[in-house]
Amino acid sequence: MAAASTNDQGGFWQQHPNSHIRLLGREQPAGKVLVATQNSETDLFRLPQSVTGRETDDYTQVDPLLPLAREDGSSPDPLPHTSYAGLTPVQRRRFANWLTSPEVTAPAAFRHLYLAWLELGLLEKERRAEATAELGALLDATGWRSERGLGQSCLLAGWLAQDGTLLTRAIARGSPSADQMSAGSGWLARLAYPLDPGCALALARGWELRVGGLADFSLEQDGGLLHLRLTSQASGLGADLLAWALAEAGNGKEAPTLWRPWHTVHRQVRLLLPWIDLRPLLEPKLGELFASLPQAARKVPREEASGEPKAEHLVDPAEWTLILEFGDSRSQHYDYVAHLARKQPGYRLLMDETRQLIHRVRFRKRNLRQFWRLWSYVESWASVRVYVNGEEVQKWNVYPYSAEMR
Repeated sequence: MAAASTNDQGGFWQQHPNSHIRLLGREQPAGKVLVATQNSETDLFRLPQSVTGRETDDYTQVDPLLPLAREDGSSPDPLPHTSYAGLTPVQRRRFANWLTSPEVTAPAAFRHLYLAWLELGLLEKERRAEATAELGALLDATGWRSERGLGQSCLLAGWLAQDGTLLTRAIARGSPSADQMSAGSGWLARLAYPLDPGCALALARGWELRVGGLADFSLEQDGGLLHLRLTSQASGLGADLLAWALAEAGNGKEAPTLWRPWHTVHRQVRLLLPWIDLRPLLEPKLGELFASLPQAARKVPREEASGEPKAEHLVDPAEWTLILEFGDSRSQHYDYVAHLARKQPGYRLLMDETRQLIHRVRFRKRNLRQFWRLWSYVESWASVRVYVNGEEVQKWNVYPYSAEMR
Protein backbone atom coordinates (compact mmCIF):
# COMPACT_ATOMS: atom_id res chain seq x y z
CA MET A 1 0.00 0.00 0.00
CA ALA A 2 1.42 3.35 -0.95
CA ALA A 3 2.44 5.69 1.87
CA ALA A 4 2.32 9.45 1.75
CA SER A 5 5.64 11.12 1.00
CA THR A 6 7.63 12.78 3.81
CA ASN A 7 7.12 16.28 2.43
CA ASP A 8 3.41 15.70 1.94
CA GLN A 9 3.07 14.43 5.51
CA GLY A 10 4.80 17.45 7.00
CA GLY A 11 2.46 19.79 5.19
CA PHE A 12 -0.53 17.61 6.06
CA TRP A 13 0.10 17.81 9.80
CA GLN A 14 0.98 21.52 9.72
CA GLN A 15 -2.33 22.29 8.02
CA HIS A 16 -4.48 19.93 10.09
CA PRO A 17 -7.55 21.81 11.46
CA ASN A 18 -7.26 20.40 14.99
CA SER A 19 -5.34 22.98 17.04
CA HIS A 20 -4.58 20.57 19.90
CA ILE A 21 -2.21 18.35 17.90
CA ARG A 22 1.31 18.31 19.33
CA LEU A 23 3.92 17.98 16.61
CA LEU A 24 7.51 16.94 17.22
CA GLY A 25 9.66 20.05 16.76
CA ARG A 26 6.72 22.46 16.94
CA GLU A 27 5.23 21.91 20.43
CA GLN A 28 7.29 21.33 23.56
CA PRO A 29 7.52 17.73 24.85
CA ALA A 30 6.10 16.89 28.27
CA GLY A 31 9.45 17.29 30.07
CA LYS A 32 9.94 20.82 28.76
CA VAL A 33 6.37 21.77 29.65
CA LEU A 34 6.90 20.61 33.23
CA VAL A 35 10.16 22.57 33.49
CA ALA A 36 8.30 25.70 32.42
CA THR A 37 5.70 25.21 35.16
CA GLN A 38 8.46 25.28 37.80
CA ASN A 39 9.09 28.91 36.93
CA SER A 40 5.47 29.95 37.43
CA GLU A 41 4.33 30.21 41.03
CA THR A 42 0.97 28.60 41.72
CA ASP A 43 -0.80 27.09 44.70
CA LEU A 44 -3.01 24.96 42.45
CA PHE A 45 -0.50 22.15 41.91
CA ARG A 46 3.05 21.09 42.64
CA LEU A 47 5.55 18.79 40.98
CA PRO A 48 6.51 15.69 43.01
CA GLN A 49 10.24 16.31 42.43
CA SER A 50 12.58 18.59 40.59
CA VAL A 51 12.24 18.30 36.83
CA THR A 52 15.44 18.61 34.79
CA GLY A 53 13.96 18.76 31.31
CA ARG A 54 16.42 16.18 30.04
CA GLU A 55 13.50 14.04 28.95
CA THR A 56 13.07 15.18 25.37
CA ASP A 57 11.04 12.21 24.17
CA ASP A 58 7.26 12.47 24.39
CA TYR A 59 5.47 9.30 23.38
CA THR A 60 2.35 11.25 22.40
CA GLN A 61 3.92 13.68 19.93
CA VAL A 62 3.26 13.29 16.22
CA ASP A 63 6.44 12.69 14.22
CA PRO A 64 5.68 14.01 10.72
CA LEU A 65 8.42 11.77 9.29
CA LEU A 66 6.53 8.59 10.16
CA PRO A 67 4.50 7.37 7.18
CA LEU A 68 0.74 7.40 6.77
CA ALA A 69 -1.06 4.84 4.63
CA ARG A 70 -4.50 4.89 3.10
CA GLU A 71 -7.27 3.25 5.13
CA ASP A 72 -8.57 -0.03 3.76
CA GLY A 73 -11.02 -0.94 6.55
CA SER A 74 -9.09 -4.06 7.58
CA SER A 75 -6.65 -2.57 10.09
CA PRO A 76 -7.25 -3.72 13.70
CA ASP A 77 -7.63 -1.20 16.49
CA PRO A 78 -4.40 -0.33 18.33
CA LEU A 79 -3.98 -1.46 21.92
CA PRO A 80 -4.87 1.09 24.62
CA HIS A 81 -2.02 3.44 25.58
CA THR A 82 -0.13 2.82 22.32
CA SER A 83 2.27 5.66 21.51
CA TYR A 84 1.95 7.57 18.27
CA ALA A 85 5.12 5.92 16.96
CA GLY A 86 3.66 2.53 17.92
CA LEU A 87 0.72 2.95 15.55
CA THR A 88 0.89 1.34 12.14
CA PRO A 89 0.84 3.62 9.07
CA VAL A 90 -2.83 2.76 8.50
CA GLN A 91 -3.70 3.42 12.15
CA ARG A 92 -1.89 6.77 11.97
CA ARG A 93 -4.05 7.71 9.00
CA ARG A 94 -7.18 6.66 10.92
CA PHE A 95 -6.00 8.74 13.88
CA ALA A 96 -5.41 11.79 11.69
CA ASN A 97 -8.84 11.45 10.11
CA TRP A 98 -10.54 11.02 13.49
CA LEU A 99 -8.88 14.19 14.82
CA THR A 100 -11.02 16.24 12.45
CA SER A 101 -14.08 15.17 14.54
CA PRO A 102 -12.74 13.94 17.89
CA GLU A 103 -16.19 13.89 19.49
CA VAL A 104 -17.12 10.65 17.68
CA THR A 105 -16.35 7.10 18.81
CA ALA A 106 -12.74 5.98 18.42
CA PRO A 107 -10.33 3.30 19.74
CA ALA A 108 -9.15 3.86 23.30
CA ALA A 109 -5.58 4.51 22.12
CA PHE A 110 -6.75 7.51 20.07
CA ARG A 111 -8.74 8.92 22.99
CA HIS A 112 -5.80 8.52 25.39
CA LEU A 113 -3.38 10.31 23.07
CA TYR A 114 -5.85 13.16 22.66
CA LEU A 115 -6.48 13.47 26.40
CA ALA A 116 -2.71 13.50 27.01
CA TRP A 117 -2.35 16.42 24.60
CA LEU A 118 -5.16 18.32 26.28
CA GLU A 119 -3.64 17.74 29.72
CA LEU A 120 -0.35 19.25 28.55
CA GLY A 121 -2.36 22.16 27.16
CA LEU A 122 -3.78 22.73 30.66
CA LEU A 123 -0.23 23.31 31.92
CA GLU A 124 0.56 25.88 29.24
CA LYS A 125 -0.85 29.32 29.99
CA GLU A 126 -1.51 30.20 26.34
CA ARG A 127 -3.34 26.92 25.68
CA ARG A 128 -5.19 26.40 28.97
CA ALA A 129 -8.47 28.09 28.08
CA GLU A 130 -8.79 26.28 24.74
CA ALA A 131 -7.89 22.90 26.25
CA THR A 132 -10.37 23.43 29.10
CA ALA A 133 -13.15 24.28 26.65
CA GLU A 134 -12.41 21.20 24.54
CA LEU A 135 -12.51 18.88 27.56
CA GLY A 136 -15.82 20.40 28.64
CA ALA A 137 -17.26 19.84 25.16
CA LEU A 138 -16.18 16.18 25.17
CA LEU A 139 -18.26 15.57 28.31
CA ASP A 140 -21.36 16.02 26.12
CA ALA A 141 -20.06 13.81 23.28
CA THR A 142 -21.72 10.39 23.01
CA GLY A 143 -18.50 8.90 21.63
CA TRP A 144 -16.77 9.51 24.96
CA ARG A 145 -19.40 8.09 27.35
CA SER A 146 -17.29 5.02 28.18
CA GLU A 147 -13.97 6.86 28.65
CA ARG A 148 -13.18 7.11 32.38
CA GLY A 149 -10.03 9.10 31.67
CA LEU A 150 -12.18 12.00 30.48
CA GLY A 151 -13.64 12.62 33.94
CA GLN A 152 -10.14 12.49 35.40
CA SER A 153 -8.83 15.07 32.90
CA CYS A 154 -11.90 17.29 33.31
CA LEU A 155 -11.48 17.36 37.09
CA LEU A 156 -7.91 18.55 36.59
CA ALA A 157 -9.10 21.17 34.09
CA GLY A 158 -11.85 22.38 36.43
CA TRP A 159 -9.47 22.74 39.35
CA LEU A 160 -6.76 24.56 37.38
CA ALA A 161 -9.39 26.89 35.88
CA GLN A 162 -11.12 27.25 39.30
CA ASP A 163 -14.35 26.42 37.46
CA GLY A 164 -17.01 24.94 39.75
CA THR A 165 -19.39 24.27 36.87
CA LEU A 166 -16.83 22.09 35.06
CA LEU A 167 -15.96 20.26 38.28
CA THR A 168 -19.64 19.50 38.85
CA ARG A 169 -20.10 18.25 35.27
CA ALA A 170 -16.95 16.13 35.53
CA ILE A 171 -18.29 14.38 38.65
CA ALA A 172 -21.83 13.98 37.30
CA ARG A 173 -20.99 12.90 33.73
CA GLY A 174 -17.35 11.89 33.59
CA SER A 175 -17.50 8.74 35.76
CA PRO A 176 -14.25 9.42 37.66
CA SER A 177 -13.04 6.99 40.33
CA ALA A 178 -14.25 7.18 43.93
CA ASP A 179 -10.97 8.80 45.05
CA GLN A 180 -11.15 11.34 42.24
CA MET A 181 -14.71 12.18 43.28
CA SER A 182 -13.44 12.77 46.81
CA ALA A 183 -10.88 15.23 45.48
CA GLY A 184 -13.45 16.93 43.27
CA SER A 185 -15.95 17.39 46.10
CA GLY A 186 -13.24 18.99 48.23
CA TRP A 187 -12.34 21.38 45.40
CA LEU A 188 -16.00 22.33 44.96
CA ALA A 189 -16.19 23.12 48.67
CA ARG A 190 -13.04 25.26 48.50
CA LEU A 191 -14.58 27.19 45.62
CA ALA A 192 -17.77 27.69 47.68
CA TYR A 193 -19.74 26.01 44.90
CA PRO A 194 -23.09 24.44 45.91
CA LEU A 195 -23.88 20.75 45.52
CA ASP A 196 -26.46 20.21 42.77
CA PRO A 197 -28.71 17.12 42.34
CA GLY A 198 -26.69 15.55 39.51
CA CYS A 199 -23.46 15.83 41.46
CA ALA A 200 -25.07 14.51 44.65
CA LEU A 201 -26.43 11.47 42.79
CA ALA A 202 -23.05 10.78 41.15
CA LEU A 203 -21.24 10.96 44.50
CA ALA A 204 -23.74 8.61 46.15
CA ARG A 205 -23.38 6.08 43.35
CA GLY A 206 -19.63 6.52 42.94
CA TRP A 207 -19.09 5.93 46.64
CA GLU A 208 -21.50 2.97 46.48
CA LEU A 209 -23.75 4.07 49.32
CA ARG A 210 -26.01 1.28 50.54
CA VAL A 211 -29.33 3.05 50.10
CA GLY A 212 -32.37 1.20 48.77
CA GLY A 213 -33.52 2.32 45.33
CA LEU A 214 -30.42 4.42 44.59
CA ALA A 215 -29.61 2.45 41.43
CA ASP A 216 -33.13 3.05 40.06
CA PHE A 217 -33.37 6.72 40.98
CA SER A 218 -34.19 8.85 37.94
CA LEU A 219 -32.67 12.32 37.92
CA GLU A 220 -34.86 13.26 34.97
CA GLN A 221 -38.07 12.35 36.77
CA ASP A 222 -37.26 13.24 40.38
CA GLY A 223 -34.41 15.73 40.12
CA GLY A 224 -36.77 18.49 41.25
CA LEU A 225 -37.58 16.65 44.45
CA LEU A 226 -33.90 15.97 45.10
CA HIS A 227 -33.22 19.68 44.69
CA LEU A 228 -35.91 20.46 47.28
CA ARG A 229 -34.39 17.93 49.69
CA LEU A 230 -30.92 19.44 49.21
CA THR A 231 -32.36 22.89 49.93
CA SER A 232 -34.16 21.58 53.02
CA GLN A 233 -31.01 19.85 54.23
CA ALA A 234 -28.96 23.02 53.73
CA SER A 235 -31.53 24.96 55.76
CA GLY A 236 -31.20 22.49 58.61
CA LEU A 237 -27.39 22.52 58.50
CA GLY A 238 -27.21 26.27 58.18
CA ALA A 239 -25.16 26.00 54.99
CA ASP A 240 -24.89 24.08 51.73
CA LEU A 241 -23.80 20.48 52.36
CA LEU A 242 -20.31 21.03 50.89
CA ALA A 243 -19.78 24.26 52.84
CA TRP A 244 -20.97 22.54 56.02
CA ALA A 245 -18.58 19.60 55.49
CA LEU A 246 -15.65 21.96 54.84
CA ALA A 247 -16.35 23.84 58.08
CA GLU A 248 -16.73 20.58 60.04
CA ALA A 249 -13.45 19.22 58.62
CA GLY A 250 -11.63 22.30 59.91
CA ASN A 251 -13.42 22.23 63.29
CA GLY A 252 -13.89 25.98 63.07
CA LYS A 253 -10.50 26.58 61.47
CA GLU A 254 -9.19 26.16 57.95
CA ALA A 255 -9.63 22.56 56.82
CA PRO A 256 -6.35 20.59 56.62
CA THR A 257 -4.99 20.11 53.10
CA LEU A 258 -2.87 17.18 51.95
CA TRP A 259 -0.86 17.18 48.74
CA ARG A 260 -1.43 13.87 47.01
CA PRO A 261 -0.29 12.44 43.65
CA TRP A 262 -2.66 12.94 40.73
CA HIS A 263 -2.08 10.39 37.98
CA THR A 264 -2.85 12.02 34.66
CA VAL A 265 -3.67 10.20 31.45
CA HIS A 266 -0.29 11.38 30.12
CA ARG A 267 2.18 8.81 31.47
CA GLN A 268 5.07 11.30 31.70
CA VAL A 269 3.18 13.91 33.73
CA ARG A 270 2.92 13.56 37.49
CA LEU A 271 1.43 16.25 39.67
CA LEU A 272 0.64 16.83 43.33
CA LEU A 273 -2.79 18.34 43.94
CA PRO A 274 -4.38 19.60 47.20
CA TRP A 275 -6.88 17.21 48.76
CA ILE A 276 -9.43 17.96 51.46
CA ASP A 277 -11.09 14.66 52.30
CA LEU A 278 -14.74 15.43 52.95
CA ARG A 279 -16.02 11.95 52.08
CA PRO A 280 -16.38 10.74 55.72
CA LEU A 281 -18.60 13.75 56.41
CA LEU A 282 -20.55 13.72 53.16
CA GLU A 283 -21.40 10.00 52.97
CA PRO A 284 -23.76 9.90 56.01
CA LYS A 285 -25.56 13.05 54.91
CA LEU A 286 -25.99 11.79 51.36
CA GLY A 287 -27.27 8.50 52.75
CA GLU A 288 -29.89 10.36 54.81
CA LEU A 289 -30.79 12.45 51.78
CA PHE A 290 -31.55 9.53 49.47
CA ALA A 291 -33.08 7.36 52.18
CA SER A 292 -35.70 10.09 52.76
CA LEU A 293 -36.91 10.00 49.14
CA PRO A 294 -40.00 7.93 48.29
CA GLN A 295 -39.11 4.44 47.08
CA ALA A 296 -42.00 3.65 44.77
CA ALA A 297 -41.25 6.60 42.51
CA ARG A 298 -38.04 4.93 41.41
CA LYS A 299 -39.40 1.69 40.04
CA VAL A 300 -42.73 1.07 38.34
CA PRO A 301 -43.98 -2.44 37.51
CA ARG A 302 -43.25 -3.01 33.82
CA GLU A 303 -46.75 -4.08 32.87
CA GLU A 304 -48.42 -1.19 34.66
CA ALA A 305 -45.89 1.29 33.33
CA SER A 306 -46.63 0.31 29.75
CA GLY A 307 -50.37 0.60 30.34
CA GLU A 308 -51.02 -2.77 28.68
CA PRO A 309 -53.93 -4.58 30.39
CA LYS A 310 -53.79 -8.19 31.42
CA ALA A 311 -55.74 -10.66 29.33
CA GLU A 312 -58.42 -10.99 32.02
CA HIS A 313 -59.17 -7.27 32.14
CA LEU A 314 -62.81 -6.84 31.26
CA VAL A 315 -62.91 -3.09 30.70
CA ASP A 316 -61.94 -1.71 27.33
CA PRO A 317 -58.63 0.12 27.91
CA ALA A 318 -59.90 2.99 25.78
CA GLU A 319 -62.75 3.51 28.31
CA TRP A 320 -60.79 2.71 31.50
CA THR A 321 -60.30 5.78 33.72
CA LEU A 322 -58.58 6.37 37.04
CA ILE A 323 -59.04 9.58 39.00
CA LEU A 324 -56.68 10.66 41.75
CA GLU A 325 -57.76 13.43 44.14
CA PHE A 326 -55.84 15.00 46.99
CA GLY A 327 -56.08 18.16 49.04
CA ASP A 328 -53.72 20.24 51.12
CA SER A 329 -51.08 18.38 53.13
CA ARG A 330 -48.39 19.21 55.66
CA SER A 331 -46.01 16.83 53.92
CA GLN A 332 -42.65 18.29 52.94
CA HIS A 333 -43.32 16.93 49.44
CA TYR A 334 -46.65 18.73 48.95
CA ASP A 335 -45.43 21.60 46.76
CA TYR A 336 -43.48 19.24 44.55
CA VAL A 337 -46.40 16.79 44.18
CA ALA A 338 -48.80 19.63 43.33
CA HIS A 339 -46.29 20.77 40.70
CA LEU A 340 -46.17 17.27 39.19
CA ALA A 341 -49.96 17.01 39.18
CA ARG A 342 -50.38 20.34 37.37
CA LYS A 343 -48.13 19.05 34.58
CA GLN A 344 -50.51 16.16 33.79
CA PRO A 345 -52.87 16.58 30.82
CA GLY A 346 -55.89 15.44 32.89
CA TYR A 347 -55.36 17.88 35.76
CA ARG A 348 -58.08 20.11 37.22
CA LEU A 349 -58.16 22.27 40.35
CA LEU A 350 -61.55 22.07 42.13
CA MET A 351 -63.17 23.39 45.30
CA ASP A 352 -65.26 21.11 47.49
CA GLU A 353 -68.34 22.01 49.53
CA THR A 354 -66.17 23.23 52.43
CA ARG A 355 -64.29 25.55 50.05
CA GLN A 356 -61.14 23.45 50.26
CA LEU A 357 -59.01 23.17 47.11
CA ILE A 358 -58.83 19.71 45.58
CA HIS A 359 -56.26 18.56 43.00
CA ARG A 360 -57.89 16.10 40.56
CA VAL A 361 -55.92 14.17 37.94
CA ARG A 362 -57.52 11.85 35.38
CA PHE A 363 -55.40 8.96 34.03
CA ARG A 364 -55.82 6.48 31.18
CA LYS A 365 -54.18 3.08 30.97
CA ARG A 366 -51.45 4.38 28.71
CA ASN A 367 -50.13 6.90 31.28
CA LEU A 368 -50.36 4.92 34.52
CA ARG A 369 -46.62 5.42 35.07
CA GLN A 370 -47.34 8.99 36.12
CA PHE A 371 -50.06 7.81 38.51
CA TRP A 372 -47.71 5.43 40.33
CA ARG A 373 -45.14 8.18 40.52
CA LEU A 374 -47.63 10.51 42.26
CA TRP A 375 -49.07 7.70 44.38
CA SER A 376 -45.67 6.99 45.94
CA TYR A 377 -45.85 10.45 47.54
CA VAL A 378 -49.56 10.79 48.45
CA GLU A 379 -50.67 7.28 49.49
CA SER A 380 -50.44 8.10 53.22
CA TRP A 381 -52.16 11.50 53.00
CA ALA A 382 -55.56 11.76 54.70
CA SER A 383 -57.10 13.74 51.84
CA VAL A 384 -56.28 11.30 49.04
CA ARG A 385 -59.05 9.51 47.07
CA VAL A 386 -58.82 7.10 44.12
CA TYR A 387 -61.67 6.27 41.72
CA VAL A 388 -61.53 3.61 39.00
CA ASN A 389 -64.27 3.80 36.39
CA GLY A 390 -66.36 5.92 38.77
CA GLU A 391 -66.03 3.60 41.78
CA GLU A 392 -63.95 4.60 44.79
CA VAL A 393 -61.09 2.23 45.60
CA GLN A 394 -59.89 1.99 49.19
CA LYS A 395 -56.24 2.92 49.63
CA TRP A 396 -55.24 -0.56 50.80
CA ASN A 397 -56.50 -1.93 47.49
CA VAL A 398 -54.38 0.43 45.40
CA TYR A 399 -51.37 -1.55 44.28
CA PRO A 400 -50.14 -3.03 40.99
CA TYR A 401 -52.25 -5.96 39.72
CA SER A 402 -54.98 -5.29 42.30
CA ALA A 403 -58.37 -6.67 41.27
CA GLU A 404 -59.90 -3.29 42.17
CA MET A 405 -57.65 -1.59 39.62
CA ARG A 406 -58.86 -3.57 36.58
